[in-house]
Amino acid sequence: MTAEISAFALIFCGYHYTGEKITVFNILITAILIIVDRVSKYLAATYLAGNGGIVIVPGLLGLRYVQNTGAAFSILSGKTEILIAVTSVALAALAYYIFAGKCENNAEKACLLLIFSGGIGNLIDRVAQGYVIDYFEFLFMDFAVFNMADVYVCLGVGLYARYVFYTEFYKKSRES
Repeated sequence: MTAEISAFALIFCGYHYTGEKITVFNILITAILIIVDRVSKYLAATYLAGNGGIVIVPGLLGLRYVQNTGAAFSILSGKTEILIAVTSVALAALAYYIFAGKCENNAEKACLLLIFSGGIGNLIDRVAQGYVIDYFEFLFMDFAVFNMADVYVCLGVGLYARYVFYTEFYKKSRES
């Protein structure tokens, strides 16, 4: 297993925990990630709405309040009910897989917890407000404005892809 994924799994899933304690620990990590997302969205709504934006790193990163009624890159914009339904089903399946012990190891679980936490964070926005609050903006390219939940999902998907690639490569090299 790669060092990055191993360290990530150790931090987020706690190799030293066993059995029921893992589930409690995973729920705690999920709650912390969701709280960070919620607080950051609250701060964005409070300090950025109507502001026009703030440059954090000139030419690189800014903050700008956006109400996104769609999914990534505003796909399905205005189709909130569909997004809520699809997200709910996907999150229910993911929750079952994570918390019923279906993950092969803690590295896989860490990746999926990030995806799950990000999905819950954005689902809360959609259900409560009908839109997702986005606020991070890359200034050096024309890219979607995004939020912490989106970061969790993208990081989780990226690490999971790396995990799957690595485990499949490792399995094949051991079979040879």
